[in-house]
Amino acid sequence: MKRNLRLIGYVSAAALLAALATTSSAEVKAQTLRVANLDAPPNRGDPQTGLSYQHVYTWEALHDSLTSVDPDGKPVGRLAASWENKSPDTWVFKLRPGVKFHSGQPFTADAIVSSVRYIISDDGKTQAAAVYGSLRHLAGATKVDDLTVEVKTTGPSPILPWEIGALKIVDNKAWADLGRDGFGKAPSGTGPFRVTSWDNTKMEATRYMDGVRKPKVAGLLIYFMPEGATRVQAFQSGAVDIALGIGSDSRAAIQAAGGTINTGPAPSVSVLTFNQSKGGFTTDRRVRLAMNLAVDKSYTQTLLGGFGRPANQPAARTVNGYQADIPPYPFDPDRAKALLAEAGFKNGLKVVAEIVTNNADLTNTYQHVAQNLSRVGVNMELRIISLPDLVARVNGAKQPEGEMHVFNYGSNPSIDMMRSINAFHSCRYAQKWTCFPEIEDTINMVNTEFDPAKRAAGLRRIAQFYNEQAPAIWLYEQYELDAVSSKVKNYKSENWRINWADIELGG
Repeated sequence: MKRNLRLIGYVSAAALLAALATTSSAEVKAQTLRVANLDAPPNRGDPQTGLSYQHVYTWEALHDSLTSVDPDGKPVGRLAASWENKSPDTWVFKLRPGVKFHSGQPFTADAIVSSVRYIISDDGKTQAAAVYGSLRHLAGATKVDDLTVEVKTTGPSPILPWEIGALKIVDNKAWADLGRDGFGKAPSGTGPFRVTSWDNTKMEATRYMDGVRKPKVAGLLIYFMPEGATRVQAFQSGAVDIALGIGSDSRAAIQAAGGTINTGPAPSVSVLTFNQSKGGFTTDRRVRLAMNLAVDKSYTQTLLGGFGRPANQPAARTVNGYQADIPPYPFDPDRAKALLAEAGFKNGLKVVAEIVTNNADLTNTYQHVAQNLSRVGVNMELRIISLPDLVARVNGAKQPEGEMHVFNYGSNPSIDMMRSINAFHSCRYAQKWTCFPEIEDTINMVNTEFDPAKRAAGLRRIAQFYNEQAPAIWLYEQYELDAVSSKVKNYKSENWRINWADIELGG
C-alpha cells in the first residue's frame, strides 16, 4: 500500500559515511571509544533541553545529576552523597566534596541553586519543557553551605530523590558567562568526558578525572546518525565500536561483522498518541479503542524478532506502577468496525500521523499499524518529521500538524509511571494532547502521597484508567538493542543510561 512518507531535515547516509572516511587518524586513537548515536541533542551540550533517550545518551557522558536510579528501582547518589526528607515539601541534599566542573570551577551548592532556578524560570519552562514537566513541583533551592542544599517543592513530594535525576547540573559560572546557547556550544559539566570539539556530525571528548565517575578510556567520539542503516554500515566497516538503537532485522549483519547484540528492556512504552487538543474523533473513546482493537500485536514476534512486548498501559513492566493483571487488547477487527460505525465513521476515516524514522523497528511498526487500520476503513497517512521537529512540537515552538503523532510514555530517569504522565500525558501539560479532568484528583494524590500503599493504589487506578480510555495506540514496551564490538568490555545500558565511565577497550 502506498503511503506518503515525507522526509524533513535529515543529513544523508552518504554524507555521514563520508565524514567517517575522512576522520583524521589523530581523532581515532586506539583508546578512543567510537559510538554511532541516533541523533544530536537539540542544543548540543545543554542537558536541560530534553529527556529523549537519544540525547541523554550523549549528555550522560558530559553531565551528572544529584541522583540516579539503580536497576532495582532505588535512588543512588551521583553528585549527592546523601539526602534527608526534612518536611513533606523539603529535602536536604549533602553533596560530594572535591568535585570540579570541566572548566576547573569547584562544584558546590551554588550550582544546584542555579540549575533549579533556571528550570522553574519562564525561559526554563519553555526551553527545557521536558525537564520542567518532570519537575514542575520544584519551588526553589537554598544553599545551606558549600556542600549542603535545601530543595523546596510546591507541596508534598514523596519521590523527589527518584525524580531529581531529570535535572543535570551544569557549571553555574559558565552558564552565567556564556548564556544558554553559548553553553550549549562549550558545555562544562562534571561527567567523565570533557568536550573538545562539536560539529553537525560528531562530538569529540577527552576523559575527565575530577568528577564523580572516572573513565577507563582516553577519549569518546560520538557520531550522530539518524538513519539506522547508516549506523549499521558504520559498525560493519569498523568505523565505530558501538552502534546504538539498531533494528532487530540487523542482528545477523552485526553478528557477521563479529559484533554482539546488547539487549534489555527499557523503561518506556512506544505509542502513537491521539492529539485530543485537535478535537473531532481524537476525543471519542470509541474511535481510540477501535484503532487499538484493529492492530494485530503478534508483530512483536515477527517484525521485532521477539524483542518487544505488546503494550496496553502507560508503563513498561520494569517501571513502578505497571499492572501485570491488566488484560491485553484483543485483535478484533469486527468490533473495531462496529465502534467506528457507532461513532459516525461507517464510511471510513482519514488520519495524519507524524512519525520519526530513526529506528528501523519503529518504522516497520508504523507501516504495520497503517496496513492494519486500512482493513477497518482508517486511512492513515504516515508523515515523517525529524526528531528536532518532534522536540519543537513538544516544547510548543511548533504545533503538531496531524491528529496523531509518535511519542512515548518514558519513565526515565525516575523509573516511575508518573514521570511521563506529569510531563506530557495529562492536563498538567500545556499542550494538553492527553487530558482527562476526571482522573486529575488521583494524579494529584499520587504525586503528594507519602504512604506507599495509598500511592500504589492510586498508580493502579491511573494505569487502569489509561488502559480503558486508550489515549494512544499502545504499540510495544521498548527495548535497548545496541551493536557492540568484541573490543568493548563492560558495556551496559540500563534505563536508557550508558555506563560510560566503566567501558574499556581491549585488543
